[in-house]
Amino acid sequence: MPGYTDTVASRLIMIIATASAVSVISGVLIGRYAIPNNSTSPDPTSVASSQSPGEPADKPTPSASATALVPTSVPPPTTTSGGPATAEGAVPGTPTRINQYGIPIGYPRTQAGAVSACANYDAINGKLQNREPTTIRRLYASVATPEASKRLSDLIIENDKKSAKTYGVPSIQAPNFGFIGRATGYSVQSYSDDKADVTIWGVLGFGIYNSADANLSPKEGWATDTCRVIWSDGDWKLEDAGDGPANPAITERAAEGFKEFLLVGAGT
Repeated sequence: MPGYTDTVASRLIMIIATASAVSVISGVLIGRYAIPNNSTSPDPTSVASSQSPGEPADKPTPSASATALVPTSVPPPTTTSGGPATAEGAVPGTPTRINQYGIPIGYPRTQAGAVSACANYDAINGKLQNREPTTIRRLYASVATPEASKRLSDLIIENDKKSAKTYGVPSIQAPNFGFIGRATGYSVQSYSDDKADVTIWGVLGFGIYNSADANLSPKEGWATDTCRVIWSDGDWKLEDAGDGPANPAITERAAEGFKEFLLVGAGT
């Protein structure tokens, strides 16, 4: 079995394991999050929406979930790109429907819509059942460009195999393997009507439950994921995703630089 320092998988994709008792951070995955709190800028949001009548009836396990607290009032955003502003009282960036895999789609062509898309697409990686090879390919194919879909799916599958070997399990779907991620904030790196780059920040835990080996026991840590979406065929499509810095911890001053999400809607 390779040493822990030899098994390096993308944080977005899975695990960086170290020789010490602390495993360095894996990726940050965010669910249906919405509305940056206490902000006067046109910041992004995301919320689960009802399924479109045209979507297939057979729905695999949803890729994201959330519990929500909806604010009683929301400052109406404006746009700097000439796009329409959200109506007063509406949730900016709200998707219009959920696809057959439980992923919100159909975002407005605004900064809020772009960040909502990144948030929900990043959430695909946060549930262990989504990372089964056939499932992950289908999920990414439903929200990403064809090139990105294949590349990211291949990377996830390969890295999950390496992680399973390091942790001594047949696959990361083994019942004693734990994996869960939650996001707490975001930062917009750049935005235009056609492309947006967003950083998602949060916490993730992973490892073998009830392991006698401290190196294999569940660990937690903070890190960032990067996301790029482009406007294509009337929606924001995932064009690229990857690792950001494996920090900051929530106890660090730098953590204050990320905007908050406010949860909207109840997930499954």
